[in-house]
Amino acid sequence: MWSKTRICITLSLLLALCFCVPCVGSCSQAAAGTTEETLTVSKKDWERLKANNAAQAKALNESQAELNAVKQAQAESERALSEAQILLETSQMTSDEMTKLCATLLNELNLQKAENAKLMRELKDAKAESLTAYEAISKANQFLQDTKAEIEANEAAWRKREAQLERQRFLWQIISVACAYGGYAIAK
Repeated sequence: MWSKTRICITLSLLLALCFCVPCVGSCSQAAAGTTEETLTVSKKDWERLKANNAAQAKALNESQAELNAVKQAQAESERALSEAQILLETSQMTSDEMTKLCATLLNELNLQKAENAKLMRELKDAKAESLTAYEAISKANQFLQDTKAEIEANEAAWRKREAQLERQRFLWQIISVACAYGGYAIAK
């Protein structure tokens, strides 16, 4: 932009030009008139006027260069602003899509949590049923073991009783044979 030095130089040139313009205007009017008048300017004033014009031309060129740089910076700024707006619109669209995706995923997650909770309840119920069945099987097994032991005890008692009865029968047979022999011997 404009520095203080350039502003001071430009103002000085403008002031000098203002003082010189009436002379130049007089020359112009004289040249435009029918009679030609000659304006005499000292060499010192002429060189000062020439230096002022050169300084003004230089300042004008510098101002034009700065103006071009500002225009270029403005064009770059507008281009960057346009790209930023496009990015903002894209990010807003992406943000909306991400929000929808997050909502969908959150809904699916909640459904999975509900399904997991349901499966956990079913698993607990199945575990309770399994424990109940295990207890019932243990009781039935114990009952079978007790019944088997009772049957084995009854079989042992039956065999013992059968052996005892067999011995008694054998004894009675011997007694009956002896009595029959004794009765035969008595009868003879």
